[in-house]
Amino acid sequence: MASFYKRGSTYTASVSIKKNNKYAKKTKSGFRTKTEAKTWATEQEQLNNTGFNISVSDILLSKYFKNWHELYKNDVSTSTKTWYERVEFYIDEYMPGIKLKEFNRTEAQRFINILGKKYSLETVQKVKNQLHQAIKSAIYDGIIIRDPMADIKATGKDGKNKELKFLEEKQITDLISYILHKPSSQRSASDMMIYLDIFTGARYEELAGLKWKDISNNSININKAWISLDNKLSTTKTDSSNRIISIPKNVFNEIINWKPVSKANDFVFNNNANKPITSAAANKELKYILNQINSDKLITFHGLRHTHASWLLSKGVDIQYVSERLGHTNVSMTLRVYTHLLSQHRAVEEERSLDILSSI
Repeated sequence: MASFYKRGSTYTASVSIKKNNKYAKKTKSGFRTKTEAKTWATEQEQLNNTGFNISVSDILLSKYFKNWHELYKNDVSTSTKTWYERVEFYIDEYMPGIKLKEFNRTEAQRFINILGKKYSLETVQKVKNQLHQAIKSAIYDGIIIRDPMADIKATGKDGKNKELKFLEEKQITDLISYILHKPSSQRSASDMMIYLDIFTGARYEELAGLKWKDISNNSININKAWISLDNKLSTTKTDSSNRIISIPKNVFNEIINWKPVSKANDFVFNNNANKPITSAAANKELKYILNQINSDKLITFHGLRHTHASWLLSKGVDIQYVSERLGHTNVSMTLRVYTHLLSQHRAVEEERSLDILSSI
């Protein structure tokens, strides 16, 4: 039986909650109207009657998130684990003292807006998605009944100018020429990793984990990844990341012909200690070469992945194939990343279509 009383200008509601065959009072104050108090009381009684775990919802949101990712996400890579810990920090930093039961859509949107003023949209979207996963788990477990993350809009700063993330045709050919003009004996592992990435668009972790047995028949077999933080091999980012990427025959020959020079025992791009070269080493060499060829774009190693995809899409290669080549989970991910490029291509196709239609 619920009871209500006014305290000052607000109302307080009290309900009897059964736990372990015993009843205990659950009280909440601060309702602006008696109707709001009654609504809360009715909801609490309904939750209790249907077996929802009300007491657990008293836990701090940050603590619940920590418990959730340590239980359900304990087998993720070190980099992904770091992301969960970062989200946990953001919750503690910007929503201190907020309990799971108090976390509503207003608090959720306010939290996202705060992050949006400080971080990129991509970062905020990732935080939103990971927090939403935890919230869904709380709903599945009967701890809360409503989804406070529903229809929350992510905001954020613009990332780096997309035009600076990939190389244009002349820069691509100049980069390739610079590497191939070196005698094989003078090409470093970084040189050859850069060279192969132009033609595959693979992630650094995937090429770092590449072994000589994974190269055959004018293709490379991506089936593992090198995790630098753990200093060991692991599974690829997703199941769809496991793939075979075809490469031109001349590129295949360049890699195979370089093999004796690399003195590799196992890893293709090794640091002479039979460990993959670091991302820092590959990025340093790429920056050096781009400066040497007077490129007006200085991209990171990951920018070679964008360069590969952008080049294929600009030449009209089907986006489904490009998506599979990149190892994306689905085409929608490819569309999201390369919207800017596809929009340019659409404008060209629209003009071409109008010319064709005008000739009828």
